[in-house]
Amino acid sequence: MNEIGIIASVIAAIAAIITLIFTIRNSKGNVIKRIEQKQQQIQDLDFQFSKNYGLNANMRMHYPTQMKKEKLEKEIEELRKKI
Repeated sequence: MNEIGIIASVIAAIAAIITLIFTIRNSKGNVIKRIEQKQQQIQDLDFQFSKNYGLNANMRMHYPTQMKKEKLEKEIEELRKKI
């Protein structure tokens, strides 16, 4: 009987830790921070593209770079829905 109590305590502790992680991850401050990081990634991507191909280059013609940018923008929109 004592073993069942120990197992239940361990399961409850694990569930509490998982709940805490999800609560912190979905907090408003953390979501805003993740949005800012993704916006910084987009700016870095634009800067690197301009640096490599010039200011007048069309990013839409460079498919992999455009796909990365669109993916980041889509993730930002999903994060904004959480706020």
